[in-house]
Amino acid sequence: MATSNPTGKAILRASLQLFRQDRQMIWLPVMATITAVIAFAIIAGPIALALGRNGIAVIVGLACGSVVATASTVLFNVALVFAATDRIEGRTPTVGGSLAQAWGRRNVIFTWAILSAVVGTAIRLLEQRLGLLGRLIGIAGGLAWAVATFLVIPVLAFEDVGPIEALKRSSSIMKARFGTVVRGGLRFGILFLGLSVGALLVTAVGVVSIAKHAYLVGVPIAAIGFVFLIGVSMYGSAAGMYMRTILYRFATDQPIPDLGVDPSGAFGTH
Repeated sequence: MATSNPTGKAILRASLQLFRQDRQMIWLPVMATITAVIAFAIIAGPIALALGRNGIAVIVGLACGSVVATASTVLFNVALVFAATDRIEGRTPTVGGSLAQAWGRRNVIFTWAILSAVVGTAIRLLEQRLGLLGRLIGIAGGLAWAVATFLVIPVLAFEDVGPIEALKRSSSIMKARFGTVVRGGLRFGILFLGLSVGALLVTAVGVVSIAKHAYLVGVPIAAIGFVFLIGVSMYGSAAGMYMRTILYRFATDQPIPDLGVDPSGAFGTH
């Protein structure tokens, strides 16, 4: 039964229930992480070496590596949005099919990656050149960027806009629906932060045991904690994209069937 005022708890529950039907999609953030690391290393290192070992060369290398790494990460995240949409609309998503849909958006994804890399590089330069003031500006700028781009992945997936327009569109949705988006995002973040802290504590217990030469106990505990930490991170990343898809569909008055939340009651009509 739909509720007229969805809480953060309702959105969290709906997101997790939806993703549990597509647990195989956890491979998308796994592949995204591996691809991004490899792409960054292949691009950033050779460029920095080719241009020399000065500060500018390092910045250029990092920026170019960031473009490729960001593009690969966004590609897999867009695939998750397509998977969530297929599930919501009654289709059964597959990893290959979702990636194929995302690949069809490769041009806008790459241009978005360029914009994201430029912003990230600018923030890093400010932090390096302005000392404490630069770090404060960097923290504020990074937070503002995270908020403004919270729903940009679904926008890139479904709206025919360029990178600047995608940023504006994501920002406008956030402003119009700030309360509901924040409630859902905070609930989700707190849950997975708690799970991550738990995994870190288990890992820490194992590391301390190893430091005390209790290897038979420490090594298995540390390994279990580390694997759990990676699993929580990948699960949270994948399920988080399902949540953002739900929130985007809410904000654009698209139906969310059988999830206990009525978008018209939540947001009203435009």
